[in-house]
Amino acid sequence: MSLPIRMRITLQWPEKLKYRANKTLTAIIKSSTMTKTKEPLLSPIQFTTNSNDQIGNTTIGESIGRNQRILIDSAFEPFLEREEYIKLLEDIRTATSDAALQAELEQRWTNEVSPHNKETNILLEYARYAWLYLELAKVAETNKDRDKAWAFNSWASVMVGQVVEKSDAAFKSLEGEKRSYRNTENGKGRIEYILPVKEEAARLLKELKPEGGWPTLASAILALEQPLADFINANRITVVKSKREKK
Repeated sequence: MSLPIRMRITLQWPEKLKYRANKTLTAIIKSSTMTKTKEPLLSPIQFTTNSNDQIGNTTIGESIGRNQRILIDSAFEPFLEREEYIKLLEDIRTATSDAALQAELEQRWTNEVSPHNKETNILLEYARYAWLYLELAKVAETNKDRDKAWAFNSWASVMVGQVVEKSDAAFKSLEGEKRSYRNTENGKGRIEYILPVKEEAARLLKELKPEGGWPTLASAILALEQPLADFINANRITVVKSKREKK
């Protein structure tokens, strides 16, 4: 009796191919039987409806608070000292009571000399004006002028978006400044270690100089090598190497 075609083909497979085929088939079966498709909690329509309701029911106070939290996290907390932050808030709250005071405050912002770098200055400029208009929105809401409150808040939201967009550049710039400062401090450290050695080398050059002077640079180096080594060991001077020297 002849075997079915499928069985004849199977029997003709090399052992390696049969092993790989069985292993692959087993993995597929396990994957299809063990993976459970999790049903979404909400249908697409329900999700859209809930999202619209949450956005539509947001109060002016909630919107202002959300914008202020973004400003604190993205601008004020990372880039301002606590005293600077408190003073800024006090100046803004004072200025919201009178247009003349607001104009004076904005003029001070324009004329002030900032200790920050260019990227941080741009970020903080947007953040200050955003907070100013959020405070104006609060005043308008207190006065029951809802349209003006939402208008101020909307204008502030545009600036908050700019803050979020520019915060990455400001953070990178800040990290660059920190690296530069560390490199400068490391350089100062190397100078502090090397300076005593240089001074001792200069002293030895004079003290050990032959009557006719040093005949060659090599002879001077050879003569100073052991006394300098003794000086370094005696004073426990650690030679600080740069990254380039270590390679």
